[in-house]
Amino acid sequence: MKTVSWKMAPSPFLVTRPTISKMSLITGISLVPHLLIMLIQGDIPSLVSIFAAILGSIIAELCVSFSRKKQALGDGTAILSGMLIGFLLPFTIPPFIVLFTSFFGCLVARAIFGGTGTYWMNPVAVAVCIAYLSQGNLFPPLLVTPESVGAAGNVFGALKLDQFSRISVDPTITKFLNYHVLQRFSISLPEGYITLFWQSPSVIPAFRYNLLTLFASVVLLSLKIIDWIVPATFLATYAIFVYFFTPLAISTGIASGDILFAFLTGGILFTAFFLLPEYSTTPRTRIGKFSSGFCAGIIAFFLCGLGGSSVGAVFTVVSVNPINTIIEYVEKQIVALRRNYP
Repeated sequence: MKTVSWKMAPSPFLVTRPTISKMSLITGISLVPHLLIMLIQGDIPSLVSIFAAILGSIIAELCVSFSRKKQALGDGTAILSGMLIGFLLPFTIPPFIVLFTSFFGCLVARAIFGGTGTYWMNPVAVAVCIAYLSQGNLFPPLLVTPESVGAAGNVFGALKLDQFSRISVDPTITKFLNYHVLQRFSISLPEGYITLFWQSPSVIPAFRYNLLTLFASVVLLSLKIIDWIVPATFLATYAIFVYFFTPLAISTGIASGDILFAFLTGGILFTAFFLLPEYSTTPRTRIGKFSSGFCAGIIAFFLCGLGGSSVGAVFTVVSVNPINTIIEYVEKQIVALRRNYP
């Protein structure tokens, strides 16, 4: 008797998100323009640091995969994690230490906090925090302090000349925008923001190219590689706190915090789009994602302040990850109650 085989058609099923491999690939490709600019500008130390971080993450993934007898490197998450770690570390850290930090951070996140797709602590954030705790003297200091901003009257006046050098076209573009665009809205843009958008001076690659980061975020959001809720809620919450509560710390006018400066320094945008929405560490429901982004925004205000922190955004990720596990626990309990009591 001939056995009748089952045939399955794709029509009943709906693919809502790309595969993990595709997500990793597209996220990595979105960072290629950053790498190309570094290469064109001859920023070899940053490229070497990123390569060392990738190598460390790959070795960690091989170790975990060997111990668990699972296939390694197939989904590209290890390479992407290493790339992100390299972007968030100062190129002043020796490559060997970058490699070891990336290896140890990814090993801890994957071996202790769960495997690929199940860890609840972001391996990138863990590795960068370890690097800061061991090599904190190599990370840049705060760009500005509340005291210096209060004395100078604005953030750019508080920046030291040796810390912040504007690109040559900054005054020209700023003057054009003020005269032809912003004047209609009674807004005047100080010189310096164009530099922060295009190439902010920093030893940390992720802090430099904010405009490219925004373009990359558009790609990730449009292709549904990341969900918009967590980054949008995070940025909105952080912006509100900066705008309304920063003046209380520096004794300036009410509702006068500098949101743009806060967003364009300290890797806030990079963290919002490349770390916080990581699929393994974010809640599953819309309410859970809103709650996660809101908590992250509040934490970021206390850790990053008015901007310019070298690790505040990364420590925000580490701080909100345990909160996300609580949110997910509540989500599961609500689902269970609905099943038992429809």
